[in-house]
Amino acid sequence: SDIGDELIESDEMGVFNVTGDSMPLVEVQVPSQMTMIGEAGALSYFEDGFLMESKFDDGAHAHEQSCCQKCRMSCRRSCSGENMSLVHFTNQADSARTLGFASNLPGHIIAINLNEVPENVLFTMNGSFMMGTKGTRIDLARADCKQCCFGAGLCFQKLDGNGTVFLNAGGSVIKQSLDGETHRIDPQSLVAFTKGLSVSVQKAGTCMTMCCGGEGLALTTLSGTGDYWLASSPWSAQVQYALQFLPPKKS
Repeated sequence: SDIGDELIESDEMGVFNVTGDSMPLVEVQVPSQMTMIGEAGALSYFEDGFLMESKFDDGAHAHEQSCCQKCRMSCRRSCSGENMSLVHFTNQADSARTLGFASNLPGHIIAINLNEVPENVLFTMNGSFMMGTKGTRIDLARADCKQCCFGAGLCFQKLDGNGTVFLNAGGSVIKQSLDGETHRIDPQSLVAFTKGLSVSVQKAGTCMTMCCGGEGLALTTLSGTGDYWLASSPWSAQVQYALQFLPPKKS
C-alpha cells in the first residue's frame, strides 16, 4: 500500500455478488463494524444491523478534519461530479450483513481494488464513483483545458486509498492495458485510468471527417503505460439516441 499515514487502512471487504447485466444489483457482505461509503441514491436495501448516516466527510483521513477542511473537501467532491454529502453504512451487528446497491441508469458496475493500481490512485470521469470501503478518499484532479472543450469537463475524480471501489458507466465496461502505446477513443467513453497514462485530445481527422465522421471535432488520446476502462455505450449517447424518438411538441 502506498497511502502512507495520511489515510486510514480500509478493512477487507467481504464477498460481493452482481446480479443482472444491463441494470445490475450489487450485494456486498459487509463484515461486523465495517463501514461502506456511497453516493446518495445508490442504495437498494440493507439488512438489519446497519447504521445509515449522511456526512460531508468521506472518513478517509487518519486524523480528524476540522469543519473548514470537511467543507473544502465536500466542495471539491461536488466539483468532481458527486454530491456534497456521502452516505456511510456501518454494520453494527455481530456478524456480516448484506448491503445492496444499484445504478438507476442502464449500464455496468465494476469493482476495482485500489491496492492493485499504481500508487493506489485511480482517476475517473465525473460521477463514476458509486460505492467504496471507508478509507477511500474522493478528491478531484484538474483536467487539461483542451479536454474541457471536448467533453471531459474541468476535473477528473481522483480516488485513492487501499480498499475496493465500485464504479458505474453506461453499456458494458472493458479494461484495456497500454505499454508505451497510444489509443484514441470517443471522448464520452472513458470511465477511469491509472497513473502512467496521459490524457489529451487530437483532431478527429480532416475537415470532412470532423464534420461528417460522426465523432465530432476531436478524439480523446491515452498514451503511456497503464490501464484504462472504457464504456461501450456512454449515458450521453443513450440519451441522444432516445431523444430522436420523442414526439414533436404540439404548438
